[in-house]
Amino acid sequence: MDATQFSIAFFATLLTGEAVIFALTFSAASSWPSLRAIDSHIAFREWVLVGWLAALFTACGLLGGSAISATYGALLFLLANVFGIFSFIRLFGLASIGGRNRLLRRALADALVRRSAVEGARAGEPEDEPVINSYLGTLSQAAISNDPTAMRHLVDQLVEAEIPSHSADQAVTVHLDVLHRLCRATLVSGADPVQVIACAHLLIDSTIRHARRQTDPAPALGALSRYLAWLASTARLMSVRKVASNRAARELVALSTDARQKILRCVDPEPKSATSRDELGTVFTEPVQVLMWSGDYTEFHGAHQAGALYAVYEILTGTKFMGNYWDGASILTQLRHALYGDEPVATPEAEAARAAFGPVEGYDHFWALVSVAAMATLRDTRLPHPPELVRPEFTPDHQLLGAYLRTFATHRYFGTAAQARDALLRLVSETDTPRSPAAAIRRAREGHTYGVPVPVVEAHQRPAAMVLVIAARLAPLAPGDSDAELRAFLAGLPVQALKATARLAARVLPGAAEETDHVTSVVAGLGVLRLVGAHSRDEV
Repeated sequence: MDATQFSIAFFATLLTGEAVIFALTFSAASSWPSLRAIDSHIAFREWVLVGWLAALFTACGLLGGSAISATYGALLFLLANVFGIFSFIRLFGLASIGGRNRLLRRALADALVRRSAVEGARAGEPEDEPVINSYLGTLSQAAISNDPTAMRHLVDQLVEAEIPSHSADQAVTVHLDVLHRLCRATLVSGADPVQVIACAHLLIDSTIRHARRQTDPAPALGALSRYLAWLASTARLMSVRKVASNRAARELVALSTDARQKILRCVDPEPKSATSRDELGTVFTEPVQVLMWSGDYTEFHGAHQAGALYAVYEILTGTKFMGNYWDGASILTQLRHALYGDEPVATPEAEAARAAFGPVEGYDHFWALVSVAAMATLRDTRLPHPPELVRPEFTPDHQLLGAYLRTFATHRYFGTAAQARDALLRLVSETDTPRSPAAAIRRAREGHTYGVPVPVVEAHQRPAAMVLVIAARLAPLAPGDSDAELRAFLAGLPVQALKATARLAARVLPGAAEETDHVTSVVAGLGVLRLVGAHSRDEV
């Protein structure tokens, strides 16, 4: 009887100790999956079940006067105490935040593996997994309540999780979702931008690492690039409209420009910032990969987009482009000459690029489609640009905008208004062949939607931008150049098409909104192209 009483007291002590440890150390950020995950780790249910059986046998033995039943009860209490010591040791290992984070990292990694193993699973649908859903809900609550400690621990759990390469795509999906939730919280809910930016850098670095592990890193890097460009533009817009604080917008703009530079460094075969041979080389192995990424990188008026075409040129030709786009040098025109000129480049990279583009018409069509997306998503020039948001490559400078536009406008594969109308007709009506770059990119994107708030929009859904990119290829590039062909092309458009193009020009081109005539509005807006290289002309 004394031994039984001691066993019961010891059992109660262990149970009380576990309750105290749990109450003092666990929080939402450190127990987000459910109590079930912690229970399975410390074998709590098994321990309580054995204790319940021990109490049942002991009670029956005492009430019924059965020595055998009481003996069984005492033995079961001894077994329960052994279980209790094991459970207490396991729980004590979770008393520190490091121990809890290790457990939760494993739970999150296992959930991502399960999600990627589901037959027919696609990126962008991680919420089907209850553990991931619980994690995202807990993180959103921590961000809304502006709990920096919880946010940091939750982000650490994700970026430090050991996820196998076959589940990297699911990991990228969750990374982008978490990044968006944190940025939205700092813009809308007032979360501390300094803490959010620190977490965002961890997420971005981890996303790039997971992308590099994939066979095709272009969809992940492209989605991240597009999101960051959209984020900077959205932060500026919300700051101007007084929805978000200038401090939050400033930090997010800085995050966007810095992070896009990181992405460009891992794409560029020879980045200027390289300090060792390990930093040389590109993550892309196929021309279609760099074509997909370049289309994504140039959307939403993102920072460093003109500089990114230097890397594209080197990857596709195996040679470096030595011109300066600030002086008006045309990367796409030179790339066209390198691939399809009288003396084409004969490197293996150039051969692969020509095979991807097909004939020169395929080259022209692809870059026209890319420029449609780029021009349609430019920032609204009618809105003021707060001084505190000015960053390198993110400024209201019209010359920088002209440099971005000129990278596409100088790709001129026609020279008259009549040829421009034919080019517009082909751009609007031509169906991509199965071997075309656009079709290959669509196939590569299948299953890689990632759920970001900036879905890919096909060019045929942007007819006004189609007209504007053709018009830009007729626009004067230097003072004194004639705009007669441009005006003739615009004057021959249907009235509704011209109105839509003028509305787009008024939004994205400086000076266009000040004109009332639609033709004059577009011509005045495209005058921004003449600003590029002005310093060189002045020196001459």
